[in-house]
Amino acid sequence: MEFQLNRNHAKPLYLQLSDQLQERIRSGSLPAGAKLPPVRDLATNLGLTRLTVHNAYSELQAGGWVEAYVGRGTFVAQRTQPTLQSLHVPARSHETSMPWISQGMLADMMRLSQDPNLISFAQAGPAAETFPVRDLGRAIQHALRDPAALGYGPTQGELPLREAVATWLLDRNVVTSPDNVLITSGAQQAVALVLRAFVRQGDVVLVEEPTYLGFIEQATALGVRLIGVPMDEQGMRIDALRHVLREYKPRLLYTVPTYHNPTGICLAPERQTALLQLAREHSLTILEDDVYGPLGYDGTPPLPLKSRDTEGRVIHLGSFSKILTPGLRLGYLVAQEEQLGPLLAAKRSADLHCSPLLQRALADYLGRGQLAGHLRLVRELYRERRDAMKKALQRSCPRDVQWSTPTGGLCFWLALPPGINGADVYSEAIERGVGITLGSVFFPQPPRSAYIRLCFAAQTPAAIERGVSILGDLLTDHLRRHSQLAARACRETEPLM
Repeated sequence: MEFQLNRNHAKPLYLQLSDQLQERIRSGSLPAGAKLPPVRDLATNLGLTRLTVHNAYSELQAGGWVEAYVGRGTFVAQRTQPTLQSLHVPARSHETSMPWISQGMLADMMRLSQDPNLISFAQAGPAAETFPVRDLGRAIQHALRDPAALGYGPTQGELPLREAVATWLLDRNVVTSPDNVLITSGAQQAVALVLRAFVRQGDVVLVEEPTYLGFIEQATALGVRLIGVPMDEQGMRIDALRHVLREYKPRLLYTVPTYHNPTGICLAPERQTALLQLAREHSLTILEDDVYGPLGYDGTPPLPLKSRDTEGRVIHLGSFSKILTPGLRLGYLVAQEEQLGPLLAAKRSADLHCSPLLQRALADYLGRGQLAGHLRLVRELYRERRDAMKKALQRSCPRDVQWSTPTGGLCFWLALPPGINGADVYSEAIERGVGITLGSVFFPQPPRSAYIRLCFAAQTPAAIERGVSILGDLLTDHLRRHSQLAARACRETEPLM
């Protein structure tokens, strides 16, 4: 088999290979029942690593294109009639026409974080050893005293939890009524509900550049036009925002102003004020993602946008996944009364309501004041791990790699030197036993430079030291290779005298 693989393309090699195999299956050149070459053979023939070919086959298997059998090999699956999803795919705008964005990176991040053979810095998740198993267990047992906890519940969420959330938000200087709180199945669903309630196919939505990958994927799937607003060390640039507001007249702006994912930057207070003023002038709705807001390590965390919002322009999003445990799958939105109607309709059509049992258990946990003590514990632990990654980067990272120390959140953002291919670094890091996140997937448009994101909360200081040392050696190798190639190119282009 012959394949056209571009090693200089931003799209990872395993996805290029997967796409080309999928096209051959779709065209019939690889018919149902045909056996694909063994991983080792195809890797040797194409000059790839076995992991790259294995990942390509895994992509095909996840999409139902092939079936794998232990001891027999991988075969083209018997395809049934097209699914409803494949009958109509919304046209994507030029701004979001990046076919590699939504092809499994979130799944990759979860897979890498669960691989016991990897030191994974891929997923921005909490440390499992911090989960308050005993306290939550008692809260669940307490909730089970009422059989109604196992029945249906209100779409907006259990009142005790909405009251507890409203009380908890006072610590973030957000004053709201429980009537303005909507409980969601985590932050991911909260994003989906806002998009479904207020945005239509073809609408323009503004995001920071870079921004949260999950938002890009959901907005792109709905056919939304994403326009990126550049950032600097003080957050989203207000001058650039003014320009795109005039040019595009967007429906919504999505922002992570506090401990931004993936950069860790906080929006400066004066820019918060300017942003709210622009929202007022342009009748713009802002979705503020504050899931990392409580996780500050150097002084008091900045106050959220919602605390400054006097006109109801900001829909505030929070979650207990990062600060407590993702297994609860509970988050919340704070919105105006007139915004709650569309949000409730979207929630009702999505999953009717969140688990009453888990909501009541979380309400009991919050009502006992246990979250404050838990946050003190995790902040101390994550500060230690952040500092461990900072020291490891200082020791092992080449000077040409640029990064800064986040004052909160869960990740470091590294800018790679020109000439370094982020996709190659991503693949080779996995081969050496380190999981990272490819930075280009956080951009709504292809970035000019290469980046990687490293998350520190789930790894011990010793593991962080080992993983960053391996990554530093890898980056040093890439820089040396690039320098050698550049020097060779200069020699080959020197004029003959």
